Amino acid sequence: MTRESSAVRPEEVRSKILTSAKELFVQQGYKKTTIRQIVNRSGILTGSIYYFYKNKAEIFQALVLSLLDKCIHLITENFHDASPAFQYAAMCAVELKAVTWNNLVRECYYEGYTSNMIFQKMTEELSAVSEHMFRGCGQSFNHEDYYLRTLLIKGAMRSYVAELYFNRTISPDKYQELLLREVLFIFGFHKEQVEQVLQEIKEKDDVLSDIAEQLIRLSIEQ
Repeated sequence: MTRESSAVRPEEVRSKILTSAKELFVQQGYKKTTIRQIVNRSGILTGSIYYFYKNKAEIFQALVLSLLDKCIHLITENFHDASPAFQYAAMCAVELKAVTWNNLVRECYYEGYTSNMIFQKMTEELSAVSEHMFRGCGQSFNHEDYYLRTLLIKGAMRSYVAELYFNRTISPDKYQELLLREVLFIFGFHKEQVEQVLQEIKEKDDVLSDIAEQLIRLSIEQ
């Protein structure tokens, strides 16, 4: 196996690490994957891997956050003219669909939500997204306000993903409507605005389903 060259740029090394780790996570899951396997698959020396990432969890965190960024990009690309309230609700709806339909995406989010380090990073990133997205919408929130609301929302998302491993099942559609209603409410939108967004979500369900399928493909392609 060819080992890394000193001439390889840092971004190429990082890409090799993430690509190899993703292949292993897809094939055998997060828990069974080891740093040694990532070394063997990538050809990157152990010391170089630890230079970029402290441990396997940090590598996984980078992949989960990349998946999150892809979701945000797909929503803004498809609904760039939509209201911020709709875009945010759509992101939540797509995540719910993806984790419901695909075991790998479900495992990625489950591991992310059960790791304090990854969960905190996801919350911080989405807090910044919501603060940017809702700027100019009339909310008088500061940075901590956005963080607290994002923490509540991601906690509810974590509960849904955990429930998928329960013996008892619930209706995804009912959970989505309840979650989206609460999401919009805690961000300060009035009842009429909430109902309008929920109606738009129903009308755009086919597009949102397509985006969820794209997200799944991006998650498993090697």
